[in-house]
Amino acid sequence: MKITIMRSAASHVVVCVVLLWSSVAFADGRFGDARLMVGKQQIEGTLVSDAKMKQIAFDANGNTQFQVPFDKVRSLLYERAAKPRYAAGLLLAWPLLFTKSKQHYLTIQYTDAAGEGKFQIVRLDKNNVQAALNTIEADTGVKVERTEER
Repeated sequence: MKITIMRSAASHVVVCVVLLWSSVAFADGRFGDARLMVGKQQIEGTLVSDAKMKQIAFDANGNTQFQVPFDKVRSLLYERAAKPRYAAGLLLAWPLLFTKSKQHYLTIQYTDAAGEGKFQIVRLDKNNVQAALNTIEADTGVKVERTEER
């Protein structure tokens, strides 16, 4: 009986520590392993939602690729695209033919200083996509429109 209670208490402590760590890890609004889509190129970096500076930015190795003040954001669109893994299925193992790779994209539509409409597309990492969307939605006050391809 005492062992069961101690195991239960230990598992609760572990869950609390994991939840606390995950909330602290994304508390600063930095989401790594993001890729800024520029034409056919992808620039690796970090998507930053800075509540103190009230802006969304993309940082690639210390170079800021874009900065958008929260009040200039007009809409946020999240898309999950799924692509079949034909090459991997044919070259590696046939069961991969029945799986799909999923990619997560956030489109930020905003107006620049001249009042002209612009947009940025950022590919998000699968491990922090939900945290990034929730943080950006809370920081900007703009609802993220979500579309998911099956």
